[in-house]
Amino acid sequence: MAPLAAQVISTWNTRKPRTGLIAVAFDQRNHGTREVDDLHNRAWRDGNPRHAQDMFSCYHGTATDTSHLIDHLESYIFNTPPSPKITQHLALGISLGGHATWHCLLSEPRITAGVVGIGSPDYTRLMTDRARLSKRETYTRSTPPGAAFLGSYDFPPALQNAIAQYDPAGLLLPNAFNPSGADPAPSKASLDRFKILARERLSGKKILNLSGKVDKLVPYAAGEPFIKILKQVLDEDKSLDINFEDVLFDGVGHAFPKSMADKATEWICEVLTEGEREDGAGKSKI
Repeated sequence: MAPLAAQVISTWNTRKPRTGLIAVAFDQRNHGTREVDDLHNRAWRDGNPRHAQDMFSCYHGTATDTSHLIDHLESYIFNTPPSPKITQHLALGISLGGHATWHCLLSEPRITAGVVGIGSPDYTRLMTDRARLSKRETYTRSTPPGAAFLGSYDFPPALQNAIAQYDPAGLLLPNAFNPSGADPAPSKASLDRFKILARERLSGKKILNLSGKVDKLVPYAAGEPFIKILKQVLDEDKSLDINFEDVLFDGVGHAFPKSMADKATEWICEVLTEGEREDGAGKSKI
C-alpha cells in the first residue's frame, strides 16, 4: 500500500492545495509484520478448515483497527496548541483491504469517502461460491448442492450473526440470497429497510468501487446483486445523498494495476478538492 499512498500524496501536492494530506498504510491483522499464524491466512483448499471465520474476522478486525487509529493518531502527530486538526477521513483498501473498506464506510461515521479495490460487499455469496468451487463436503452433500452450507461447520451460525451486523449485504439486504436456487425478489418492506439503514450509515458519503472483470478470487458477480439493489435505491431516492461510482476494468483479474491506481488517485484528489471548496480554509485530511 505504501507506493499507492505515495502516489496519492505526490499527485495531491502537485495541485498546490491549501489542505494537507496524510496517508497511513498498515498491514491487515495476521498479515505482513502482524502475522501470527500463516495457516489462518489460507483457504479451505490449503488445509484451513476455518477459512470463512478467519477471513471475516481478519478484515473486520482491520476495520476496527482503522477506527482505533482515527481515535488516537492526531494526539501523536499534532500535539501542540497551534497544531492543525484532522477534519476528514478517507479509506482505501485492496483485496482484503477492499472488504475492510466496505466495513469502514458502513460502521465508521468519521470516514466520509472510500475506495474499494477488488473487494466484495457480500461475504455470504462470495464464500458460498468459494465453497462450491472448493467442493466442500458441506456444500456438496445436500440436494440440491448448497442448501445446507449456511449454518454448517464451514459457515456457522455465529459467523452469520456477525455478518448480519457488519457486512453490507448482510446488514442492508438480509435473506436476499438463496445458495441453492434463484434469489427471492426483494420486497417493498426490505427495500424500505435498506433505505433507512443506508441513510443512517452511508448518507453524505462517497464510494468508488473498482473491480476486475475477470477476477476469479473475488468475482464481481458475488457482489453484483447487492450493487444492483444499491444503485436502484440510490436512483429512486436522491435524498439518500450517497455518491456511488462502480468501475469494471476489462481484462483485469484479482489485481490492482496502474489503471486502477490512477483512477483511485484522481478520485481521491477530486474528493479533497471538493472538500477544500466547502471548507474554504487549509486543514488536514487523512
